[in-house]
Amino acid sequence: MREQTVQSTNEPGRGPAPAGHGGTGVLEGFRRQAARNPSATALIVGGTRLTYGALDRASAALAGRLRRRGAGPGRLVCVRMRQTATAVIAMLAALRAGAAWAVVEPDQPPHRLRALLADTDCAVLVTAGPDPLPAGLPHPLGILDLSDLSDLSDLSDLGDLGDRASAGPVDAGESGDAEVPESAPVYVVCTSGSTGAPKGVMVSRAQLAASIHPRYRVYGTEPSTFVMAMRLSFDGMLGGMFWSFTGGHTLVLPDEKELRQVHALAGLARRHAATHLIVVPSYYRALLEESRLLPETLRLVVVAGEACTPELVRRHHRLLPGTRLVNEYGPTETTISCTVQPDPDPSWPRIPIGTPWAGAEAHVLDDRLRPVPAGERGELYIGGTFVALGYAGQPGRTAERFVADPFGRPGARLYRTGDVAQADASGALHYHGRTDDQVKLRGTRIELGEVEAALERHPRVGQAVVLHDTSSADEPRLVAFLAPASADAPLPSWPDLRTHCAEYLVAQAVPAVFRELARMPLNSSGKADRSELQALLRDDPAPDGDRTGGAADGADASDDRVREVARIWAEVLQHEQTGPRDNFFAVGGSSLKVLELHKRLEQYWPGAVRVGELFDLTTITAQAEALTARLGGTPEPDDDTPTAYEL
Repeated sequence: MREQTVQSTNEPGRGPAPAGHGGTGVLEGFRRQAARNPSATALIVGGTRLTYGALDRASAALAGRLRRRGAGPGRLVCVRMRQTATAVIAMLAALRAGAAWAVVEPDQPPHRLRALLADTDCAVLVTAGPDPLPAGLPHPLGILDLSDLSDLSDLSDLGDLGDRASAGPVDAGESGDAEVPESAPVYVVCTSGSTGAPKGVMVSRAQLAASIHPRYRVYGTEPSTFVMAMRLSFDGMLGGMFWSFTGGHTLVLPDEKELRQVHALAGLARRHAATHLIVVPSYYRALLEESRLLPETLRLVVVAGEACTPELVRRHHRLLPGTRLVNEYGPTETTISCTVQPDPDPSWPRIPIGTPWAGAEAHVLDDRLRPVPAGERGELYIGGTFVALGYAGQPGRTAERFVADPFGRPGARLYRTGDVAQADASGALHYHGRTDDQVKLRGTRIELGEVEAALERHPRVGQAVVLHDTSSADEPRLVAFLAPASADAPLPSWPDLRTHCAEYLVAQAVPAVFRELARMPLNSSGKADRSELQALLRDDPAPDGDRTGGAADGADASDDRVREVARIWAEVLQHEQTGPRDNFFAVGGSSLKVLELHKRLEQYWPGAVRVGELFDLTTITAQAEALTARLGGTPEPDDDTPTAYEL
């Protein structure tokens, strides 16, 4: 009986790897490119363009500064910055100093930053810009503010780095790169934790290099410009980032606004003649709406972070027939991605997650770690060189998920993914859901237990149960069912609950809907009856007029346009708990829902508002005022306007 142990079908072929893609570490690969062609463009973010020579010198100068602050092997450099060239310099500087980096953007929940600092030995927290630090951080904590770079040894300010490229790269003696074992941590990525506390996944320098080296077999070796439609804190972007830096390619990152605005991201790719793009599938669906803006130079699109559907593959082939599509899969604990499916066929009924990259192994096992027969489903375990070090400062949780590898060498480990998988006749793996309560929303991994724990931290919430609602025609959402802590005290309002959640949860993990229950239904075991709660999802949440904040609250009750816009919001968001000055993205909105909102506004007021403006006009009031200023009187709604459509 054949068993499901899947080996890589992406092994390197005959002949040496191309220059820059050999068996050395990522820092050595980057420095080799800086020495070979220092005037080549390495990085573009916003209005900043840096050559390899400039990026080499800047990161070397900052690495020296970090070392003087105590950064080195075994210690952490926390990069708390927005998506800028400075943040990338800080990541490379930590690499050169021998420390690990962790990127935590200022808009991430304060609780996540506090948990990271509690679980790691942080030498320095690097900041830049106006964002204040949250309260409750460890004291004393070394802080390096890079708002003004004039005090660094080799540069005056970030703006003139590009003009200094002709000076050439730093030589090996000047760089002072730390001598660091390849087993040392290179980065930490925060992920959701089922107990309510975030986990910091530690990856070693060797594991990062192992993940980068085989990618040229799929990504190619020709000179390339790689656009990453992701944030720096998302480990999925590191594959394209270090493939670019070790291969001498150009990396293009969107700034915050460009990443939010789908049309701006497409325009960014066109402006820089992108050849490669990596993107989350749900975002790619929206991006294909702007496919006319994407450049003809685009050779390869990588989707990762969520399930890739046949519908998405068909749409890609219809709109971009000359561009290859690649589907990648991998939890954070398996270093960026561990399997790959190049060129999925649009006729396939399911899109596989593929076979392991060279150096990774995949096993489909039963609950006793025995391989299941070929074609049957089991839990997916990943082995080989891609398995991360574990969770920072959490040995118990590491032992739960990283287990001894019964098929490998002594001391080898497997990572238990929690994903249900099955291998088809060709050996390609297929994803069939989860064994636990982990879900993915807009590419972000979310443990429902963490969301429930955050809600139950509110003194007026007695019990919380959160469900993943997939009944929507467009995007899944989280729905929270809440029982009050006391019958004498009402639950908090929706705005208060969102504000509370923002302290502990990333935006994607904040429930879109809060349902109040007098008591939580229980099953025969005394636990919350999730099947009964699932049945309640079929009922639309009833508006609660005295607690919604009022769709027209704070506005003139006779303002018909405000009411019409509020009604459209309710249809798009699938709830009515919004006030006139609530931010669309804070009440369940997303890039996909912006497209739906725009289409619905177009049905009433064609051409009055461009889709890109809705990323700036983010409140009911602002949208209504813009419509009134441009159109004057209130239109008569068309009763035949459809109330739903599928994106």
